[in-house]
Amino acid sequence: MLHSSAPVLEFESFRDMLVAYTASELGRSRVAALAPSIDAAWIRRQQQWTAEIARYLATGARFDFGGLIDPQRELERSRIEGASLEPAELSQVLIVVDRAAEWREIVSHPPAALKLEWPGVEELSSEIADFTELLRFFRNKILPDGTLDDLILPPPATPKSPPNTSGIDNQCL
Repeated sequence: MLHSSAPVLEFESFRDMLVAYTASELGRSRVAALAPSIDAAWIRRQQQWTAEIARYLATGARFDFGGLIDPQRELERSRIEGASLEPAELSQVLIVVDRAAEWREIVSHPPAALKLEWPGVEELSSEIADFTELLRFFRNKILPDGTLDDLILPPPATPKSPPNTSGIDNQCL
């Protein structure tokens, strides 16, 4: 039987307190899923990331995680043929994508005051895709009232006239 110090360290109470301090739905779900671990490699990696982010914050730099949703449900629904996201849902997904792009840029060009490298954060962040084209496409396309700008919607289909087989010029009628 494996013994754990989690009850003595009040792990669940600490995790619950940490969840209360998170600034987004995405962060809350990630923190709530944390569990004690005896995996030494996992622990070292978490400590490395913590140390690297602490150095980043010590430079005075900040990153806003506030308001980020977990876009998994919206992404799954967008994969269904014929389904579409409401403009408000699309806007929330784009906020997550925009923040990911912003973080990708920070990692690529860290603050000058961050003299030390941050290989753990670079490795973790290397999986963030380049969303430049997606963001460029949607820039200024969602209006303040939450509706989509008509310019990005395909034009309505115009019914095709049946082929003229009468020999009469329809334009003259």
